[in-house]
This record gives sequence, C-alpha cells and structure tokens, in this order.
Amino acid sequence: MYVINAKNINDALAQGLRLIKDEAVALESRNGMTLEVPAPVATVYQNPQQRVLISSARDANPFFHLMEALWIIAGRSDVKFLTEFNKRMADFSDDGIEFNAPYGYRLRHEFFNAGNCDLDQIAEVIAMLNRDPNTRQAVCQIWDTTDIDRDTKDKACNMSIVFRIRNHQLDMVVYNRSNDMIWGAYGANVVQFSILQEYVAAHLGIKPGTYTQVSNSFHVYTDGPGGKVFRNVVEGFDPTYNPYDYVGQMVVMSHLDMPAFEHDLKQFFNIYDQYGLKEIGETTYWKSKYFKTLVLPMLCVHLVHKEHGPVEASKYLKYVQGDDWRMAGGDWLAVRAERRAAK
Repeated sequence: MYVINAKNINDALAQGLRLIKDEAVALESRNGMTLEVPAPVATVYQNPQQRVLISSARDANPFFHLMEALWIIAGRSDVKFLTEFNKRMADFSDDGIEFNAPYGYRLRHEFFNAGNCDLDQIAEVIAMLNRDPNTRQAVCQIWDTTDIDRDTKDKACNMSIVFRIRNHQLDMVVYNRSNDMIWGAYGANVVQFSILQEYVAAHLGIKPGTYTQVSNSFHVYTDGPGGKVFRNVVEGFDPTYNPYDYVGQMVVMSHLDMPAFEHDLKQFFNIYDQYGLKEIGETTYWKSKYFKTLVLPMLCVHLVHKEHGPVEASKYLKYVQGDDWRMAGGDWLAVRAERRAAK
C-alpha cells in the first residue's frame, strides 16, 4: 500500500501526480485506458477542512461540489438538482430521474433496521458516538450486495465510512473500490466526505481529525474527457503553490449552529422542490451562519453566471465569506471568461 500524507487537497494532488508518474502502469478499463497505481493508495488529510482545490489548471467546479455535498447530507437521490450545476451528471443515471447508488440516500434512507423502517445511518452514528466515544463500531454502509451483478450506469465507488473519536477529534476513513484521482479522489470525494465529517463532528461538539481515503484502484484516465483534464493538470498544476497560505477566513460548521443548519438545509431543498432554484435566493429567512455566509452567496454567484456570464458573476464573489471557496470560484469564473473572450 502507498500512503500519501497530505496537509490539504492541493498538497494531496501534488503528491498524487508524482505517484502516478513514478509508479502507475497502463491498464485498460471499460471507460478507456488508464494509468493505475499497482497497489491500494491511502490519502491521509491532516487538515480535511482545507478541502477546496484551488487550481485553474484542474478547473474544478466549486459551486457544484458544495451543492453536491449538501445534496448528500440531505439524503437525496434526484438527478435534477445536480444537473442545475453539472449537466453531465445525468449521464450517470439509468432513467434520468434518480441515481442507482446516491451516497446520501443510501446513508440516510435505503437500508433497513430490524423494524423494517428507514435507517438513518448518520443519525445512528452520531447517537452511538455520543453514548460511547471510544466505540469502534461507528460504521456506515454504502455498497449494497445487489450492486455486484446489477446492470447500471451508477455503481457506488465509495463503499463504507468508519468514524472514531480519538484525542477529542473525529477521525474518518472512507473505503473506495475504484478512484479516478482527478475527478473522484481529489475532486468530488474530498469535498463530499470532508463536509460529511465536519457535519458529524459539529453534531458531536468536537473538531474533525484526520480524513483517510483508501482507494483500492487509484488511477487516472489517459484518453477521452478524463484524459484531457489529466493532461491539463500535468501541464499546468503548480505543486509548489500552497493556496492555503493565503486563506484566512473559512466558513465551518459549529455545534451551536447545527439546529439552525438543519432548519436551513430542510428549507433549502423544500423551496427547491416546490419553486425551483431561483426562488431559494429570494428567501430571506435563514438561520445559520453556514447558509448565510457561504451557501446562499455561492448560489447567488452561480445563478448570476447562468443568467449573465462569468464577468458579471465575479462581482458577487465578495459576498462569499470563505476565502477558499471565493478563490476557487474566482479561478473557475476566470477560466470561463477567458474562453468567452477567445471565441
């Protein structure tokens, strides 16, 4: 096994690129040629809240990543909401309506307890860790045994999550069967699961500890759209640049704010389901700092971008109080502004 000890997501990507260069071998897959590291890879994030990849070479969409993380915590399975931020997500659904293996829905609804009722695994883990902070049984399951032979576009890549409290912090390990380093491990996954870790830790009244992602197949695609992104990263990513040296203010979840967060999360998706995305921004009654200072400003920038383009949208980034999200959003909009100017 290879172990990447990373300060944050930018550091993880720098080390991951070196590992691919030094150790990976060519391997054909059902989605095209890959370079795969010949043993499992464990990425250990020492500061998992430094989760936002800030790199115009990678060009990750921070608006999509943030909203997808909220979609997961809310336990949803619908395709429509995610396509508001990334139209390509519909390609991973069998019917264009729901996903087969949505992480949040499986964590909060799909599996059943002895009473044959929905089992909210996240709520159960929080209750378990509150009862016994030393427990080694705080495990959440994502992979379903029926996934083995199911014909579907959407098989769960991340299989299970294990939480533990040590040194008054919440550590988390995520086990993954197949991890594209660019789009998966150091793209969506780090945001999805570090925000989930922060959410559980805030409910427990402690801070997040380490987050470890164990990737059985750690690879990159070398052809198709994935190969294009990989080549852009190889050519343009600066491994010596640590953007978190310049990040001051960050928006994080806190224990005292969690009742307000839960209210806002429910309201956010209720408004979306009834009236659509635009109406969320028209609602002024929000309780939590997380939604007021991060989620709603990021949504506003996204909506302005859809209506008026990246230059106009960038004017609203000043309302995003998290330096990391604001910097990443600025890079993403700048890339789109350059593309428009080049046409």
